Amino acid sequence: MDRAILINGNFMKYFYRILGTCFILSGIILNEWVIKYLTHGQVKFAETEKQILMGVINVSFILLGILIIRYQKTAMQNMLLVCASVVVTFGFLEFALRFIPPDLESESPRWIPHRYKLQNNAINQEHKIQSTANPYGFNDIIQTTKKNPESTRIAILGDSFVWGAGVPEKNMWTRKLDKTMKQDGLNVSILNWGKPGWSTLDEFQFLKSEGIKYEFDLLLIGFVVNDPVMDQTTHRVFIYAGGIVDRIFVQPLSRYLPNATSLFVDLINQFFDRFFDYGYSNWLDRIYSPDNLRQYQSLLLEVADFCKNRDIRVLIVMTPENHSPLLQQRFERVTGLFQHAGIPYFNLYPDVHDQLHHIPIRRLWANPADGHPGEAVNDVYARSIYRYLTEHAYLKRSEQP
Repeated sequence: MDRAILINGNFMKYFYRILGTCFILSGIILNEWVIKYLTHGQVKFAETEKQILMGVINVSFILLGILIIRYQKTAMQNMLLVCASVVVTFGFLEFALRFIPPDLESESPRWIPHRYKLQNNAINQEHKIQSTANPYGFNDIIQTTKKNPESTRIAILGDSFVWGAGVPEKNMWTRKLDKTMKQDGLNVSILNWGKPGWSTLDEFQFLKSEGIKYEFDLLLIGFVVNDPVMDQTTHRVFIYAGGIVDRIFVQPLSRYLPNATSLFVDLINQFFDRFFDYGYSNWLDRIYSPDNLRQYQSLLLEVADFCKNRDIRVLIVMTPENHSPLLQQRFERVTGLFQHAGIPYFNLYPDVHDQLHHIPIRRLWANPADGHPGEAVNDVYARSIYRYLTEHAYLKRSEQP
């Protein structure tokens, strides 16, 4: 009996030493260079914050290994107690969150329930299926380069607003505009040239290389508040969909604790948005810097010359996602640039504000998990754009079939 206890005691000592050594080695080996190699460079550690996080993880693993070797059973018990406490806490949090009603009135919600994120993903997945079949990734059928000579063809160039992010296809503003014009007896067709993430620069590059091959009578360029970006960047998110943290931790945990995980991720991202150079607001501040707007002015002059030399009738349509005064302030900073370039523009902010200011901004979202323009906003776009086109002779009643 004593011998068995001795053997068992020696075994546990070796076990703790091996386990502790594994943690120490993991802390040493698990570094950004090894991870870059294993992921073929997909994971980037350019941000100082992520390098610091990786360093904290490395140090934590090494210290944990040392504690296990030094204190053995006591260290293991404490570690298991901490893990159990975390699991229980997240379990209670998950249970509570399922009974807390979502706040659909807040413009900046602290967190978004997981079920809404799934609904948003399902909507966008339907768009992606059609976009995959399109040679340019547009949410549109494959169009011919030649137009029907008896109809008016309108090319609408834009980004995710035109692509239809977050809304069912019938609620896309380009579909609504097409339906409105046809119901009024106009013989028209629309080229839906929108792609998520595009800026005015991206849209112009497509127009020069591919769009010019198509016959159309009018070009509408949808302008959204982030379109002046000139360096091909996008806003940074600390934990983003598809990243290594999302794949290794967030997605597996979401299967069992979807709401608690969603809350945890949203709060972490909000922390880095507020105290570091992350988030949409910080990115917009850089876009509207004097230096970037000077570059954007040069681009607009190039767009104007291109359209003038090819007799392209063009109109920039400024589409705010809601009635926030901040959007109007941003828009006012670029309208002068459009005027200087000699490009006609139609600012939809006054119409959106006048017709929808009584509705909380969150309820104007595409869906509870996506801040893109929803059905009500897209309705205003379609009606107002159609009215503007007819009043300014872009469309004529003689175009009836």
